[in-house]
Amino acid sequence: MLEEKDYIMRIVHEWIRTLIKLIFNKDIDKDDEEPVSLEVIEQYKKLLSMIDDGEINEAENILIDGLKEGDRAYFEMALLFYEKLSGKTDEFLAEHDYSREEVVDGLKYVVNFYGYGSLLDAFTEDIEI
Repeated sequence: MLEEKDYIMRIVHEWIRTLIKLIFNKDIDKDDEEPVSLEVIEQYKKLLSMIDDGEINEAENILIDGLKEGDRAYFEMALLFYEKLSGKTDEFLAEHDYSREEVVDGLKYVVNFYGYGSLLDAFTEDIEI
């Protein structure tokens, strides 16, 4: 079962990495890239801190409430938010009333909100999580 969960984590990471590469021309796996645009760096740090403190649902609510149509910097931050969540263990997520499925659902919601749902659908067409 551990292999399946690792697989899901890797798949989610690659979805996000590919979206960011295609949309923002950045590679999140390179150390020399800024993880998010300077416009949203403070918000991003706050949300990451909340995740680490186990306030995942609260952080996600703040993230979702802040979605603004056409705000590319915020979109990038939202993608990285779910990438960070995808790296957490199932035990950590469960301990804080969150699940791997919620990571995927949240990611899909954000990608659809910003109009890239069909692109993500192309990645996920044959993959069931």
